[in-house]
Amino acid sequence: MDVVNQQGGNEEKGGGIQVIARAAKIMYLLGKKPDGLSLGDIAQEVGLPRSTVQRIVGALEEEGMIRSEGIGGIRLGAGLLRLVTYAHADRITVLRPWLHRLSEAVDETVVLSRPNGLQLVIEHRVVADRELLVMPRLGQLDKPLYGTSAGRAIMALYSDEELGVLFQGQGSREPDSGSVAKIFKQVGLIRDTGVSCDHGELMEGITTTAVALDTVLGRFAISMPIPTFRFEKNREIYIRELLHCKAGVSKEIACTG
Repeated sequence: MDVVNQQGGNEEKGGGIQVIARAAKIMYLLGKKPDGLSLGDIAQEVGLPRSTVQRIVGALEEEGMIRSEGIGGIRLGAGLLRLVTYAHADRITVLRPWLHRLSEAVDETVVLSRPNGLQLVIEHRVVADRELLVMPRLGQLDKPLYGTSAGRAIMALYSDEELGVLFQGQGSREPDSGSVAKIFKQVGLIRDTGVSCDHGELMEGITTTAVALDTVLGRFAISMPIPTFRFEKNREIYIRELLHCKAGVSKEIACTG
């Protein structure tokens, strides 16, 4: 009798996991189809019977995870968007372990920053205790995005059209036409290499290397401000570990680009 109950419990558990996996597959699909899909389209894409899809869609709709607006109008719902908002607010908690691992791997300071219009805001830092200690201040920097390595890495995530809009109406911070051409050239190089690097822009003698990600937690940059003499000595190691960190974060957090 005990064996039968255990088997039944295992079967129920396995069925529950399967339903969750199928529901996740449907939501991932809808995330890629913002214009919506019909039940038949979903069934065909995920390889499930239409009746199964209908049951899962109905359950997800009750929870607000998706919404249905007639034929071909099944889309992600407000409930899922609220979850994303909650996760966005807790970005530092999610990323902190990755920042600490990177700092420990290279024994250097690691910085998390995000854009605020044309400005860069430092949200979090992990300071390495070394003979020459680098400690960036938290909060919004005085320099515009295009004047920092992390800022340009973030700008490389934007389309050229988005950058054009970003530059408009910035008053004294709006770059002139010559500067815009230079910025677009810098951004293009970062898009090609995936890494942004400067030498002494924020602080003389400090080289800052940065990568940026476009995720469900928003756009942000991870950077390392390193004394130039140390950076030049171990350049390949620093860049390798920074890209390794980016790959790990990308795997854990869904990236949009």
